[in-house]
Amino acid sequence: MPLLGLLHTLIAATFVIHAMRTGRPQYWMWIIVLFPLVGSLAYVGLEVLPELSRSRRGRRIKGQISDIITPDREWHRLREQVLLTGTVDAKRALAEECERKSMWAEAIELYRSAADGIFKDDPSLMTGLARSLLGAGQPQAALDTLDALQREHPDFESADAHMCYARSLEALERFEAAAQEYGQLSRYFVGLEARTRYGLLLMKLGEPDKARRIFTEVAKAGSVPGIALTDDDRSWLKVAKANL
Repeated sequence: MPLLGLLHTLIAATFVIHAMRTGRPQYWMWIIVLFPLVGSLAYVGLEVLPELSRSRRGRRIKGQISDIITPDREWHRLREQVLLTGTVDAKRALAEECERKSMWAEAIELYRSAADGIFKDDPSLMTGLARSLLGAGQPQAALDTLDALQREHPDFESADAHMCYARSLEALERFEAAAQEYGQLSRYFVGLEARTRYGLLLMKLGEPDKARRIFTEVAKAGSVPGIALTDDDRSWLKVAKANL
C-alpha cells in the first residue's frame, strides 16, 4: 500500500508539473493534488488527449507511432481524401503529412493549390507554405511569405510561424536577428527545438556561458517524468546534452 501511494504521488507530481509548464488553469493542480488517481485520469482525458488530437505536435507524435506500425498508410489515406473531395482541409492535412515525410515539393504544391479564392491569405496555409519553402532550401522565399502573412494578418500569432521566421533568418546568415527571435521564441515554444537552436546560435556568436545555461535548461526539461517527446525532441535533447 505505501508503494502504491508513492506511485500515485509521483504520477500526480508529473501532471502538476505538466499543468504548470503548459499554462493550464490553476484548479487542475488542486484537482490532481487532492484526488491523485482520479484527478490525474481526469487531467489526461480532458486536457492532454484532446490537445494531442488537435495540435500539429500531437499529430506528429501520432504519425510517428503510425509509421512504426504501417508505414505510409496515413499518407495514402490523406491522398485519397484529396482525390475524393479536393477540399482545403484535405489538402492542408496531406501537405502537413508531406512535410512530416520531408516531401517538400509536394507540400509546396498542395499549400499553393489550397490557397485559392477566400483562402488565398489563410494564415495556416501561408505558415505551412513558409515551412515547406524553408525545408526545400528556399529561406528567402519562406521569409517573404511570412512577411506577407504579417502584412495581411498583423494580429496573427503562431509559434510555428515564429520558428520558421527565426530559422529563415539563420539560414540567410542574419545571425543577430535570428538570435533575438530565438530568444523570444524559447520563452513559449512547446518542445525542445527552440531553446536548443538558440543555444547553438549563441555558441556561434561567441557566447558559450549563456549557451550552456540554455542547454542545461533543455536537459532538465527533457528529463521531466512523463513528458511526451517527439523523435525531434529526443534529437534536440541529445544535441543539448552533447554541448554541456
